[in-house]
Amino acid sequence: MDYAGVSPERQALARQLDATIGRASAQAHAALKQLAVAAAAFDEIGGWGDPGIRSFTHWLAINAGFDMHSGAELLRVGKALQVLRRISDAFGAGRLSFDKVRQITTVATPATEMLLLEIALGASGQQLARICASLRRIAATQASDHDQRQLAERGLWTRYDEDGMMRLTAMLPAEDAAVVMAALETITASKPLPDQPATEVEDPAHDRWAARRADALVTICENVVAGETALTGSRPTRQVVVHVDAGVLTHQSPDGTCFIEGGAPISAGALRRIGCDAQVVAITERDGLPIDAGRKQRIVSERLRLALEVRDHFCRFPGCGVPAHRTHAHHIEHWADGGATDRDNLVLLCSFHHHRLHDGGYVIRKLNGGIRFEAHDGHLIGSRSAAPLDSERQTLFHPEAARAEWGGATMDFDHAIWALTHNIEMAHARGAAVGDSP
Repeated sequence: MDYAGVSPERQALARQLDATIGRASAQAHAALKQLAVAAAAFDEIGGWGDPGIRSFTHWLAINAGFDMHSGAELLRVGKALQVLRRISDAFGAGRLSFDKVRQITTVATPATEMLLLEIALGASGQQLARICASLRRIAATQASDHDQRQLAERGLWTRYDEDGMMRLTAMLPAEDAAVVMAALETITASKPLPDQPATEVEDPAHDRWAARRADALVTICENVVAGETALTGSRPTRQVVVHVDAGVLTHQSPDGTCFIEGGAPISAGALRRIGCDAQVVAITERDGLPIDAGRKQRIVSERLRLALEVRDHFCRFPGCGVPAHRTHAHHIEHWADGGATDRDNLVLLCSFHHHRLHDGGYVIRKLNGGIRFEAHDGHLIGSRSAAPLDSERQTLFHPEAARAEWGGATMDFDHAIWALTHNIEMAHARGAAVGDSP
């Protein structure tokens, strides 16, 4: 493997860690195979049937630390391996991970085992999950009421959680979902992959792929509203009506209440972020009663916005490649604090880095003729190096035992699914005619 991204003095350590990860992964896969087979056998003899134990998964949660879902998957895989012997052997040799095995056992039969095993060995875990999900969907579409059921179940629902976040739940037929996903992928395609962060500002999202799609949805909606503005000429790109206690925007009453009209409460930091590039109508209140309707102000004019895009080209955060037309105009000194709306006090930031700035993730400091991005300990972002990792004990497994044989290369999933479905049909036909070979 080429360690082009590692400094020469650390390439030896990188090779050692690469081998350690490979061997340890293969060892873990083989151990999970033994565990799955033992679980299936233990369930068959009813070994878990103690008083008060409801099921094998209940017993496993107590005695092996698995949650109910993982325990149920482990048991299902163990039972499937009883008839899928070739997959079982590859699992025991450390060549297939539990994640791969649990995917492939949802679609494989003795007649199609060899074909799907070849795919599982070659594809990455993520690619195999996508292939198996497609095969499951194809099987589901063969139900006679499939289309009518999807039309009946489609919809979009919204509700506010207790912490003020809105939860969107959508059910769409596949053809409509494809349109939505194409739009989201168009927005997310230019952003760094979640496992390849380009900056030191950590995304706090629990599910970073889901967070990227959520950010893309917001961007799409902002563009739609902007398109309405261009057509009607009567509405701003964004108009935010905020009810705010007197002094919140200027920090005189930082603990005051603040909420969007018709919505949930928001923090003062979120309000200041929204106010960077929006029309804001601040309904100033005291003791819950309005005392003043503040000015409605267009923060950044179209001409100034164009000048910023020409100057910055991209989000200004170091290493971020989000293009300027998909960024927010941020006031380095906020307008509520008297900051000027001009080129010297404005900088373009993408939605993620704009959120992280107002959430306190980093600071921007003005310098003579420029700006710098700093962490809160004062170091210049991008200058900190990573500490070396400790090596692990080597095992008898080959470090490449579990590596995807195709190396994660780009895959034509449409063609792959088409070929698989046709070959699966042929495999089933041959199995029905001559029986499955041992």
